[in-house]
Amino acid sequence: MGLRFLSGGRTALLGVVGALGVAFTGLAVDAAAVQALGWAAAAGVGVSAMLRGPGLRVMGALGMLLAVVSGISAGLAGGWAWLTIVFCVVLGVAAIATFRDGPSWRTNAGSREKAPAADLWKQFDAGRDPTTGEHGQR
Repeated sequence: MGLRFLSGGRTALLGVVGALGVAFTGLAVDAAAVQALGWAAAAGVGVSAMLRGPGLRVMGALGMLLAVVSGISAGLAGGWAWLTIVFCVVLGVAAIATFRDGPSWRTNAGSREKAPAADLWKQFDAGRDPTTGEHGQR
């Protein structure tokens, strides 16, 4: 699948759009079950922002389950079900990307080397002013 372009932020945005779309179209077609599943999916996207590693795989699997069940419930409700199913597909794509690539998102962000913090007091003791630019000018 060509889902490699979906980073963590893009996937979260896609998941929020899909989940809220399912919730609000469930409200529009007066299907309480679809609306509840959409809100549950939105909560899952929020929880996935706090997880890393295998927890993201679990949330991806749950998101896919919610997308499928929402689509089936919307199909049974009728009315604007086609629009709800479009949002279910968007939610499903985000869930698949989370399941597939989610465990590597957080580890890549934390593996960057960090520059050591400059000790301001040692710079003052050495006679340098850390509040000025490189050449001693403001």
